[in-house]
Amino acid sequence: MVAFLRTFLLSTLVILTLNGCNSTPKVEKDGWVKTATKTANFKSEEDVVDINNYFSKQKYDALKLTCTQGTVNIKDINVSYADGKTQNLQTLGVLTADSSTRPLVLNTKEQTINKITLSYKSLGNLALNAAGVTKKAKIEIWARKPKETN
Repeated sequence: MVAFLRTFLLSTLVILTLNGCNSTPKVEKDGWVKTATKTANFKSEEDVVDINNYFSKQKYDALKLTCTQGTVNIKDINVSYADGKTQNLQTLGVLTADSSTRPLVLNTKEQTINKITLSYKSLGNLALNAAGVTKKAKIEIWARKPKETN
């Protein structure tokens, strides 16, 4: 029993440590920071990305989506700000692996982002995924810090 408990606690500690490393912001050139990663299923979906405490204190002037795997049709992006206002961003449609949207300019640099709602449809299906033909789409959400705060 003690050995099982020790193994369980050690496994939990490793998982929490690795999860914490994944939530650390990764800065790309020109002030872009990865704020979230989502995996899309093979159906129409709407995902709400709640911005965690570290990112919710930051101010950003643009967003972009990057597809790192699979193919996804982005239908809608809605940004909710801390003051309760929302902004609907015009989307460009289909993203394939290793492609990104153009920078989507936010209305205000003065507000922090509470959440981002994504509506999308991942292209492919479970049978093709099992056969190794298509994979579930992985989407990264990147935010750009305004130039004066870099």
